Amino acid sequence: MQPQPIFTFDPESAKAAGPAGASEGGAYAGIIKTAMFTSARDTDSQSQSMEFALDADVGTINFLRVSYIGRDGNPLRGGTAMINAIMGLTNVKALHATESRNEQGETEYHCKELEGKPIGFVLQKVLYTKNDGKDGYRFEIRQAFGTKTRKTYKEAMENLPAEVVDKLVASLTDKDERQHGGAGGPAVSGKQSSMLGNQQNNQPQSRLQQNAGGRNQLQQQVPDFDDDIPF
Repeated sequence: MQPQPIFTFDPESAKAAGPAGASEGGAYAGIIKTAMFTSARDTDSQSQSMEFALDADVGTINFLRVSYIGRDGNPLRGGTAMINAIMGLTNVKALHATESRNEQGETEYHCKELEGKPIGFVLQKVLYTKNDGKDGYRFEIRQAFGTKTRKTYKEAMENLPAEVVDKLVASLTDKDERQHGGAGGPAVSGKQSSMLGNQQNNQPQSRLQQNAGGRNQLQQQVPDFDDDIPF
């Protein structure tokens, strides 16, 4: 008897060989796989963020963070505007934090209203120095857009042509924050609670737990911002 094969050739699967996820900046459309509220692990920082994972054609793009509270505890206008734009494009009126436990037993605060929603992001590649001194890269959200129209929230609401995304992509360059590059330093992501197993230790998100009563809902207040100026 001939043994059963472990694999049977699939030409479509063969075409997909290679690293998953984005490797360069650009415009990516997909479905929000996870949306989570995070807080800084650094006790000297009061920063608060939302972190997204996007299921796109290139694969899952993880660790897309939008900060809406700065280290000093003050609201960040650009981050707040971006979250409101995402809410507007996905037709969500309010965001709530739903507490859950991940596989490591750590507390996470998911935003169920956004998970599963279609969205497009313009991502800028950011080069940084890892804790071990090696080079790494991450992505920053520079703009959000509708997956069907390719319009920003402002373009959709004001019945404008879809131009902002293409103009922004055409002007995108990598941001260099490597230590030897001058401008920045190591990525700040190591100092924040992060979804999908990127935690540096098993500390709970204590600041979010302490403030859950007052900060677990973000009402939509579409700000007066210019989509032609990326965040």
